[in-house]
Amino acid sequence: MRDFSLDIQAEKIYSSKTREYFDEVIKSYYNESYRSAVVMLYSITIADLVYKIEELKENYNDSGAIDILTEITDLQTRNPNSPDWETKLVELVKEKTNLLEPSDYLHITTLQKHRHLCAHPVLTQNFELYRPNKETTRAHIRNILEGVLVKPPFLSRKIFNDLLINLSSIKKIIYDEKQLERHLKATYLDKLQLKTVKQIFRSLWKITFKTNDAQCNENREINLKALIIILRNNYSDLLETIMNDKDYYSDIDIKYLTNIIVLLNQFSEIFKSLNDSIKILIQNTIEKNADSDTYAIFLSKDINEHIDKVLSITWSSEYVDTYITTESITSVFQFALDNGLRDLAYDFIITMFGKSDQYDTADIRFDSLIGPHLNDFNKNELKKILEVINENSQINDRRKALHTNYLIKNRIIELHGKDFDFSKYSKVRF
Repeated sequence: MRDFSLDIQAEKIYSSKTREYFDEVIKSYYNESYRSAVVMLYSITIADLVYKIEELKENYNDSGAIDILTEITDLQTRNPNSPDWETKLVELVKEKTNLLEPSDYLHITTLQKHRHLCAHPVLTQNFELYRPNKETTRAHIRNILEGVLVKPPFLSRKIFNDLLINLSSIKKIIYDEKQLERHLKATYLDKLQLKTVKQIFRSLWKITFKTNDAQCNENREINLKALIIILRNNYSDLLETIMNDKDYYSDIDIKYLTNIIVLLNQFSEIFKSLNDSIKILIQNTIEKNADSDTYAIFLSKDINEHIDKVLSITWSSEYVDTYITTESITSVFQFALDNGLRDLAYDFIITMFGKSDQYDTADIRFDSLIGPHLNDFNKNELKKILEVINENSQINDRRKALHTNYLIKNRIIELHGKDFDFSKYSKVRF
Protein backbone atom coordinates (compact mmCIF):
# COMPACT_ATOMS: atom_id res chain seq x y z
CA MET A 1 0.00 0.00 0.00
CA ARG A 2 1.33 3.43 -0.93
CA ASP A 3 2.30 5.98 1.69
CA PHE A 4 -0.18 8.77 0.89
CA SER A 5 1.83 11.57 2.48
CA LEU A 6 4.75 11.00 0.11
CA ASP A 7 2.45 11.05 -2.89
CA ILE A 8 0.84 14.31 -1.83
CA GLN A 9 4.21 15.94 -1.18
CA ALA A 10 5.53 14.73 -4.53
CA GLU A 11 2.77 16.66 -6.30
CA LYS A 12 4.24 19.87 -4.89
CA ILE A 13 7.69 19.40 -6.48
CA TYR A 14 8.58 22.70 -8.12
CA SER A 15 10.38 21.53 -11.27
CA SER A 16 8.37 19.56 -13.82
CA LYS A 17 11.54 17.72 -14.86
CA THR A 18 12.32 16.78 -11.28
CA ARG A 19 8.73 15.66 -10.77
CA GLU A 20 9.03 13.33 -13.76
CA TYR A 21 12.33 11.86 -12.56
CA PHE A 22 11.05 11.52 -9.01
CA ASP A 23 8.44 9.04 -10.21
CA GLU A 24 11.30 6.52 -10.58
CA VAL A 25 12.19 6.98 -6.93
CA ILE A 26 8.60 6.42 -5.80
CA LYS A 27 8.21 3.32 -7.96
CA SER A 28 11.45 1.86 -6.60
CA TYR A 29 10.37 2.59 -3.05
CA TYR A 30 6.95 0.98 -3.39
CA ASN A 31 8.53 -2.03 -5.16
CA GLU A 32 10.89 -2.37 -2.16
CA SER A 33 13.92 -1.59 -4.33
CA TYR A 34 15.35 0.63 -1.62
CA ARG A 35 18.92 0.61 -2.94
CA SER A 36 17.78 1.91 -6.33
CA ALA A 37 15.51 4.48 -4.69
CA VAL A 38 18.39 5.97 -2.67
CA VAL A 39 20.77 6.11 -5.66
CA MET A 40 18.18 7.78 -7.87
CA LEU A 41 17.09 10.17 -5.13
CA TYR A 42 20.62 11.52 -4.75
CA SER A 43 20.97 12.04 -8.51
CA ILE A 44 17.66 13.89 -8.59
CA THR A 45 18.69 16.08 -5.65
CA ILE A 46 21.85 17.24 -7.42
CA ALA A 47 20.00 17.79 -10.69
CA ASP A 48 17.26 19.77 -8.94
CA LEU A 49 19.79 22.07 -7.31
CA VAL A 50 21.33 22.74 -10.72
CA TYR A 51 17.89 23.50 -12.21
CA LYS A 52 17.19 25.99 -9.45
CA ILE A 53 20.55 27.72 -9.79
CA GLU A 54 20.12 27.96 -13.56
CA GLU A 55 16.66 29.49 -13.14
CA LEU A 56 18.03 32.05 -10.73
CA LYS A 57 20.64 33.01 -13.27
CA GLU A 58 18.26 33.18 -16.23
CA ASN A 59 15.25 34.82 -14.54
CA TYR A 60 16.83 36.99 -11.88
CA ASN A 61 20.44 37.45 -13.02
CA ASP A 62 21.33 36.38 -9.49
CA SER A 63 25.03 37.04 -8.82
CA GLY A 64 25.31 34.15 -6.35
CA ALA A 65 23.86 31.72 -8.88
CA ILE A 66 26.23 32.98 -11.57
CA ASP A 67 29.21 32.46 -9.25
CA ILE A 68 28.09 28.93 -8.38
CA LEU A 69 27.62 27.89 -12.00
CA THR A 70 30.97 29.39 -12.98
CA GLU A 71 32.81 27.50 -10.26
CA ILE A 72 31.02 24.20 -10.92
CA THR A 73 31.60 24.45 -14.67
CA ASP A 74 35.29 25.10 -14.04
CA LEU A 75 35.53 22.01 -11.78
CA GLN A 76 33.87 19.80 -14.40
CA THR A 77 36.11 21.14 -17.15
CA ARG A 78 39.31 20.52 -15.21
CA ASN A 79 38.32 17.03 -14.08
CA PRO A 80 35.35 15.73 -16.13
CA ASN A 81 35.42 12.23 -14.60
CA SER A 82 35.40 13.37 -10.98
CA PRO A 83 32.14 13.63 -8.97
CA ASP A 84 33.73 16.21 -6.65
CA TRP A 85 31.67 18.97 -8.26
CA GLU A 86 28.53 17.45 -6.71
CA THR A 87 29.86 17.93 -3.19
CA LYS A 88 31.07 21.39 -4.06
CA LEU A 89 27.67 22.31 -5.51
CA VAL A 90 25.90 21.46 -2.26
CA GLU A 91 28.46 23.44 -0.24
CA LEU A 92 28.16 26.49 -2.50
CA VAL A 93 24.35 26.42 -2.40
CA LYS A 94 24.54 26.35 1.39
CA GLU A 95 27.05 29.21 1.53
CA LYS A 96 25.80 31.54 -1.21
CA THR A 97 22.01 31.11 -1.04
CA ASN A 98 19.23 30.81 1.52
CA LEU A 99 17.78 27.72 -0.13
CA LEU A 100 19.11 25.16 2.36
CA GLU A 101 18.52 25.15 6.09
CA PRO A 102 21.33 23.57 8.17
CA SER A 103 19.15 20.48 8.55
CA ASP A 104 18.62 20.29 4.77
CA TYR A 105 22.37 20.35 4.19
CA LEU A 106 22.84 17.56 6.74
CA HIS A 107 20.13 15.48 5.07
CA ILE A 108 21.83 15.83 1.67
CA THR A 109 25.27 14.86 2.99
CA THR A 110 23.77 11.86 4.82
CA LEU A 111 21.95 10.82 1.65
CA GLN A 112 25.22 11.16 -0.28
CA LYS A 113 26.98 8.74 2.10
CA HIS A 114 24.18 6.20 1.83
CA ARG A 115 24.13 6.63 -1.92
CA HIS A 116 27.85 5.76 -2.10
CA LEU A 117 27.20 2.63 -0.03
CA CYS A 118 24.37 1.63 -2.35
CA ALA A 119 26.15 2.42 -5.62
CA HIS A 120 29.58 0.91 -4.94
CA PRO A 121 30.38 -2.81 -4.29
CA VAL A 122 31.13 -2.45 -0.57
CA LEU A 123 30.54 -5.83 1.03
CA THR A 124 29.33 -6.30 4.57
CA GLN A 125 30.89 -8.77 7.00
CA ASN A 126 28.50 -11.36 5.57
CA PHE A 127 29.68 -10.57 2.00
CA GLU A 128 26.43 -8.79 1.12
CA LEU A 129 25.90 -5.49 -0.65
CA TYR A 130 24.57 -2.66 1.52
CA ARG A 131 20.79 -2.45 1.39
CA PRO A 132 18.98 0.39 3.19
CA ASN A 133 15.80 -0.55 5.00
CA LYS A 134 12.35 0.85 4.30
CA GLU A 135 12.38 3.34 7.19
CA THR A 136 15.74 4.84 6.20
CA THR A 137 14.71 5.13 2.56
CA ARG A 138 11.41 6.74 3.44
CA ALA A 139 13.14 9.23 5.73
CA HIS A 140 15.54 10.21 2.94
CA ILE A 141 12.68 10.69 0.49
CA ARG A 142 10.67 12.83 2.88
CA ASN A 143 13.63 14.95 3.96
CA ILE A 144 14.68 15.70 0.40
CA LEU A 145 11.14 16.40 -0.72
CA GLU A 146 10.49 18.91 2.04
CA GLY A 147 13.97 20.38 2.22
CA VAL A 148 14.85 20.68 -1.47
CA LEU A 149 12.49 19.51 -4.18
CA VAL A 150 9.30 21.39 -3.28
CA LYS A 151 11.08 24.70 -2.78
CA PRO A 152 10.95 27.26 -5.59
CA PRO A 153 14.30 28.81 -6.54
CA PHE A 154 13.33 32.28 -5.31
CA LEU A 155 13.65 30.96 -1.77
CA SER A 156 17.39 31.07 -2.30
CA ARG A 157 17.04 34.84 -2.59
CA LYS A 158 15.84 37.16 0.17
CA ILE A 159 12.20 36.13 0.03
CA PHE A 160 10.81 38.96 2.13
CA ASN A 161 12.50 41.62 0.00
CA ASP A 162 11.21 39.89 -3.13
CA LEU A 163 7.69 39.97 -1.72
CA LEU A 164 7.88 43.68 -0.91
CA ILE A 165 9.19 44.50 -4.38
CA ASN A 166 6.44 42.40 -5.93
CA LEU A 167 3.71 44.07 -3.86
CA SER A 168 4.99 47.52 -4.77
CA SER A 169 5.04 46.66 -8.47
CA ILE A 170 1.43 45.37 -8.57
CA LYS A 171 -0.30 47.88 -6.29
CA LYS A 172 -1.53 49.89 -9.30
CA ILE A 173 -2.37 46.81 -11.34
CA ILE A 174 -4.30 44.55 -8.97
CA TYR A 175 -7.00 46.32 -6.95
CA ASP A 176 -9.39 43.46 -6.27
CA GLU A 177 -8.50 41.66 -3.04
CA LYS A 178 -9.59 38.25 -4.33
CA GLN A 179 -7.34 38.63 -7.35
CA LEU A 180 -4.50 39.74 -5.08
CA GLU A 181 -5.01 36.64 -2.96
CA ARG A 182 -4.86 34.36 -6.00
CA HIS A 183 -1.70 36.13 -7.14
CA LEU A 184 0.04 35.79 -3.76
CA LYS A 185 -0.97 32.16 -3.35
CA ALA A 186 0.26 31.21 -6.81
CA THR A 187 3.48 33.19 -6.53
CA TYR A 188 4.43 32.66 -2.90
CA LEU A 189 2.05 31.22 -0.29
CA ASP A 190 1.32 27.83 -1.87
CA LYS A 191 5.06 27.21 -2.22
CA LEU A 192 6.17 28.20 1.28
CA GLN A 193 6.53 26.15 4.41
CA LEU A 194 4.73 27.41 7.51
CA LYS A 195 8.01 28.39 9.15
CA THR A 196 8.79 30.78 6.28
CA VAL A 197 5.24 32.14 6.27
CA LYS A 198 5.57 32.98 9.96
CA GLN A 199 8.83 34.83 9.34
CA ILE A 200 7.29 36.84 6.51
CA PHE A 201 4.21 37.63 8.60
CA ARG A 202 6.35 38.85 11.49
CA SER A 203 8.36 41.21 9.30
CA LEU A 204 5.32 42.42 7.34
CA TRP A 205 3.49 43.20 10.60
CA LYS A 206 6.33 45.50 11.67
CA ILE A 207 6.56 47.52 8.46
CA THR A 208 2.75 47.79 8.27
CA PHE A 209 2.06 48.92 11.83
CA LYS A 210 5.32 50.42 13.09
CA THR A 211 7.97 51.37 10.53
CA ASN A 212 7.78 54.97 9.31
CA ASP A 213 9.77 55.72 6.16
CA ALA A 214 8.98 56.84 2.63
CA GLN A 215 8.85 53.36 1.13
CA CYS A 216 6.67 51.90 3.89
CA ASN A 217 4.30 54.86 3.76
CA GLU A 218 3.98 54.54 -0.01
CA ASN A 219 3.18 50.82 0.16
CA ARG A 220 1.34 50.58 3.49
CA GLU A 221 -2.05 49.91 1.92
CA ILE A 222 -0.92 47.02 -0.30
CA ASN A 223 1.24 45.61 2.51
CA LEU A 224 -1.80 45.62 4.81
CA LYS A 225 -3.85 43.75 2.21
CA ALA A 226 -1.09 41.14 1.90
CA LEU A 227 -0.85 40.83 5.68
CA ILE A 228 -4.59 40.15 5.92
CA ILE A 229 -4.42 37.56 3.13
CA ILE A 230 -1.52 35.74 4.82
CA LEU A 231 -3.39 35.81 8.12
CA ARG A 232 -6.61 34.53 6.57
CA ASN A 233 -4.81 31.59 4.97
CA ASN A 234 -2.92 30.59 8.14
CA TYR A 235 -5.16 32.00 10.86
CA SER A 236 -4.91 29.46 13.69
CA ASP A 237 -1.13 29.10 13.39
CA LEU A 238 -0.50 32.84 13.19
CA LEU A 239 -2.92 33.64 16.01
CA GLU A 240 -0.93 31.23 18.18
CA THR A 241 2.27 32.97 17.05
CA ILE A 242 0.86 36.35 18.11
CA MET A 243 -0.27 35.00 21.47
CA ASN A 244 3.18 33.48 22.12
CA ASP A 245 4.96 36.75 21.27
CA LYS A 246 2.36 39.32 22.27
CA ASP A 247 4.85 42.05 23.25
CA TYR A 248 6.38 42.06 19.75
CA TYR A 249 2.98 42.22 18.06
CA SER A 250 1.79 44.87 20.54
CA ASP A 251 4.67 47.18 19.65
CA ILE A 252 2.72 49.18 17.08
CA ASP A 253 2.39 52.88 16.27
CA ILE A 254 -1.05 54.27 17.06
CA LYS A 255 -0.50 56.68 14.16
CA TYR A 256 -1.59 53.83 11.91
CA LEU A 257 -4.82 53.32 13.83
CA THR A 258 -6.99 53.10 10.71
CA ASN A 259 -4.84 50.27 9.34
CA ILE A 260 -4.95 48.47 12.67
CA ILE A 261 -8.75 48.73 12.80
CA VAL A 262 -9.05 47.27 9.28
CA LEU A 263 -7.22 44.14 10.41
CA LEU A 264 -8.89 43.85 13.82
CA ASN A 265 -12.37 44.19 12.31
CA GLN A 266 -11.68 40.99 10.38
CA PHE A 267 -9.83 39.18 13.18
CA SER A 268 -11.18 40.43 16.51
CA GLU A 269 -9.45 37.63 18.46
CA ILE A 270 -6.13 39.28 17.72
CA PHE A 271 -7.10 42.33 19.79
CA LYS A 272 -7.64 40.06 22.78
CA SER A 273 -4.19 38.54 22.19
CA LEU A 274 -2.30 41.85 22.46
CA ASN A 275 -0.88 43.11 25.75
CA ASP A 276 -2.94 45.37 28.02
CA SER A 277 -0.86 48.46 27.31
CA ILE A 278 -1.62 48.65 23.58
CA LYS A 279 -5.22 47.51 24.08
CA ILE A 280 -5.87 50.44 26.43
CA LEU A 281 -4.13 52.85 24.06
CA ILE A 282 -6.10 51.65 21.02
CA GLN A 283 -9.43 51.66 22.83
CA ASN A 284 -8.99 55.09 24.43
CA THR A 285 -7.87 56.63 21.14
CA ILE A 286 -10.83 55.17 19.26
CA GLU A 287 -13.40 56.22 21.83
CA LYS A 288 -12.43 59.90 21.54
CA ASN A 289 -13.51 60.01 17.90
CA ALA A 290 -16.98 59.10 16.67
CA ASP A 291 -15.72 58.15 13.23
CA SER A 292 -13.06 55.78 14.59
CA ASP A 293 -15.58 54.32 17.03
CA THR A 294 -17.98 53.69 14.15
CA TYR A 295 -15.24 52.04 12.13
CA ALA A 296 -14.02 49.85 15.03
CA ILE A 297 -16.58 47.05 14.87
CA PHE A 298 -14.26 44.70 16.77
CA LEU A 299 -14.85 46.61 20.04
CA SER A 300 -18.51 45.58 20.08
CA LYS A 301 -19.88 42.18 21.04
CA ASP A 302 -21.58 41.77 17.66
CA ILE A 303 -22.75 43.82 14.68
CA ASN A 304 -26.23 44.41 16.17
CA GLU A 305 -24.74 45.90 19.32
CA HIS A 306 -22.34 47.94 17.24
CA ILE A 307 -25.04 49.45 15.05
CA ASP A 308 -27.07 50.37 18.15
CA LYS A 309 -24.00 52.17 19.50
CA VAL A 310 -23.41 54.08 16.25
CA LEU A 311 -27.05 55.13 15.97
CA SER A 312 -26.92 56.52 19.50
CA ILE A 313 -24.13 58.96 18.61
CA THR A 314 -25.33 62.58 18.63
CA TRP A 315 -23.65 65.97 18.48
CA SER A 316 -23.76 66.04 22.29
CA SER A 317 -22.00 62.68 22.65
CA GLU A 318 -18.77 62.61 24.65
CA TYR A 319 -16.46 62.65 21.64
CA VAL A 320 -13.81 65.17 20.69
CA ASP A 321 -15.19 64.89 17.14
CA THR A 322 -18.69 63.58 16.35
CA TYR A 323 -18.47 63.68 12.54
CA ILE A 324 -18.83 60.23 10.95
CA THR A 325 -17.52 59.66 7.43
CA THR A 326 -19.37 57.65 4.82
CA GLU A 327 -16.32 55.35 4.64
CA SER A 328 -16.89 54.23 8.22
CA ILE A 329 -20.65 53.90 7.69
CA THR A 330 -20.03 51.83 4.55
CA SER A 331 -17.63 49.54 6.42
CA VAL A 332 -20.36 48.76 8.98
CA PHE A 333 -22.90 48.27 6.18
CA GLN A 334 -20.58 45.86 4.35
CA PHE A 335 -19.78 43.94 7.54
CA ALA A 336 -23.48 43.34 8.14
CA LEU A 337 -23.97 42.25 4.52
CA ASP A 338 -21.00 39.88 4.72
CA ASN A 339 -22.57 38.28 7.78
CA GLY A 340 -25.86 37.65 6.00
CA LEU A 341 -27.76 40.50 7.71
CA ARG A 342 -29.10 42.17 4.60
CA ASP A 343 -32.14 43.92 6.19
CA LEU A 344 -30.06 45.23 9.08
CA ALA A 345 -27.44 46.57 6.67
CA TYR A 346 -29.87 48.52 4.47
CA ASP A 347 -31.89 49.82 7.40
CA PHE A 348 -28.63 51.12 8.91
CA ILE A 349 -27.58 53.22 5.92
CA ILE A 350 -31.09 54.65 5.53
CA THR A 351 -31.12 55.64 9.20
CA MET A 352 -27.65 57.22 8.93
CA PHE A 353 -28.83 59.16 5.87
CA GLY A 354 -31.79 60.34 7.94
CA LYS A 355 -29.44 61.55 10.68
CA SER A 356 -27.65 63.98 8.32
CA ASP A 357 -27.33 67.22 10.29
CA GLN A 358 -26.05 69.47 7.50
CA TYR A 359 -26.85 70.01 3.83
CA ASP A 360 -23.37 68.92 2.77
CA THR A 361 -23.56 65.81 4.94
CA ALA A 362 -26.90 64.91 3.36
CA ASP A 363 -25.40 65.34 -0.14
CA ILE A 364 -22.41 63.15 0.68
CA ARG A 365 -24.49 60.45 2.34
CA PHE A 366 -26.98 60.30 -0.52
CA ASP A 367 -24.18 59.98 -3.07
CA SER A 368 -22.39 57.25 -1.07
CA LEU A 369 -25.15 55.40 0.79
CA ILE A 370 -28.48 55.85 -1.01
CA GLY A 371 -27.84 56.55 -4.68
CA PRO A 372 -25.63 53.49 -5.35
CA HIS A 373 -28.25 51.20 -3.79
CA LEU A 374 -31.48 52.63 -5.18
CA ASN A 375 -32.10 49.48 -7.20
CA ASP A 376 -31.37 47.29 -4.18
CA PHE A 377 -33.84 48.77 -1.69
CA ASN A 378 -37.15 46.96 -1.31
CA LYS A 379 -40.57 48.66 -1.18
CA ASN A 380 -40.59 49.20 2.59
CA GLU A 381 -37.05 50.54 2.57
CA LEU A 382 -37.93 53.08 -0.13
CA LYS A 383 -40.86 54.22 2.00
CA LYS A 384 -38.51 54.66 4.94
CA ILE A 385 -36.22 56.81 2.78
CA LEU A 386 -39.19 59.09 2.06
CA GLU A 387 -39.98 59.17 5.78
CA VAL A 388 -36.47 60.25 6.84
CA ILE A 389 -36.41 62.93 4.13
CA ASN A 390 -39.81 64.17 5.23
CA GLU A 391 -38.62 64.45 8.83
CA ASN A 392 -35.29 66.18 8.15
CA SER A 393 -35.12 69.62 6.60
CA GLN A 394 -31.34 69.32 6.21
CA ILE A 395 -32.04 66.64 3.61
CA ASN A 396 -35.10 68.06 1.87
CA ASP A 397 -34.16 71.74 1.81
CA ARG A 398 -30.74 71.29 0.25
CA ARG A 399 -30.11 72.32 -3.37
CA LYS A 400 -29.72 68.81 -4.69
CA ALA A 401 -32.96 67.63 -3.06
CA LEU A 402 -35.14 68.09 -6.13
CA HIS A 403 -32.81 65.95 -8.24
CA THR A 404 -32.24 63.17 -5.69
CA ASN A 405 -35.90 63.09 -4.64
CA TYR A 406 -36.85 62.75 -8.31
CA LEU A 407 -34.60 59.67 -8.55
CA ILE A 408 -36.23 58.17 -5.47
CA LYS A 409 -39.71 58.94 -6.80
CA ASN A 410 -39.04 57.20 -10.12
CA ARG A 411 -37.74 54.10 -8.34
CA ILE A 412 -40.81 53.99 -6.07
CA ILE A 413 -43.14 54.23 -9.06
CA GLU A 414 -41.26 51.34 -10.68
CA LEU A 415 -41.98 49.13 -7.65
CA HIS A 416 -45.29 50.50 -6.32
CA GLY A 417 -46.88 51.81 -9.48
CA LYS A 418 -48.14 55.27 -10.45
CA ASP A 419 -50.89 55.21 -7.83
CA PHE A 420 -48.43 55.43 -4.92
CA ASP A 421 -49.63 58.13 -2.50
CA PHE A 422 -46.82 60.69 -2.17
CA SER A 423 -49.11 63.12 -0.35
CA LYS A 424 -48.25 61.46 2.97
CA TYR A 425 -44.80 62.97 2.63
CA SER A 426 -45.81 66.61 2.37
CA LYS A 427 -42.37 68.02 3.14
CA VAL A 428 -40.59 66.05 0.40
CA ARG A 429 -40.06 68.33 -2.59
CA PHE A 430 -40.31 66.82 -6.09
